[in-house]
Amino acid sequence: MATLTDLGFCQNTIYETIICTFNFDGQLNAAPMGVTINGRQQVILTVYNSAETLKNLQIIKAATLNLTGNIDFYYKSALKNGDLPVNWFEKSVFVNAPKLKAADAIIAVLVEGFEPVDAMRTKVTCNVEHVEALKMYPQAYCRAMSAVLEAIIHATRIKALVNVEAEQVHVAKLYSLIQNCIDVVNRSAPNSHYAELMVDLQEKVDSWRLKFEGLH
Repeated sequence: MATLTDLGFCQNTIYETIICTFNFDGQLNAAPMGVTINGRQQVILTVYNSAETLKNLQIIKAATLNLTGNIDFYYKSALKNGDLPVNWFEKSVFVNAPKLKAADAIIAVLVEGFEPVDAMRTKVTCNVEHVEALKMYPQAYCRAMSAVLEAIIHATRIKALVNVEAEQVHVAKLYSLIQNCIDVVNRSAPNSHYAELMVDLQEKVDSWRLKFEGLH
């Protein structure tokens, strides 16, 4: 079995994954999730209390953390409008959770405990049950992918906070950071799939903010 160290994990660093869980009714759920490690066999998640992921972790107490270089998985799981394609997933044999079929590596975890972070977030400690990893060729690097991923992360935070009056200054800062990411994409990968994703992302974020403004 591979280890977290084999996958490049080290202390005091946040890594981006896609967490997959089952809802209470057996429907699958997937969302981008930043994780840190606590020693060799534990991972720490900080999850918004409003997220479906937290509800699933509280009920099922199992998940897979999926590592992938495919930006579409991050984008569609973060900003899904409706159900994700079922054929993307299969059930893990190690825990009661789905996993991404096309992931480069999969970390199966079981929840050990929960701890409030603040009024809006909860810390979740998970024990690693199994790590599986594929061998793959190195990938050429383009700044656009990192910029799109960063924008997706900012967008998920805006989605969680946009209807909270006290968070509007924070929302405006996150929106500005997204604009910086768009500039990076337009410089490094104009007229690309990355650029198409950013146009769609901005339209979604603008619609959330306009909806909030229309209520006030």
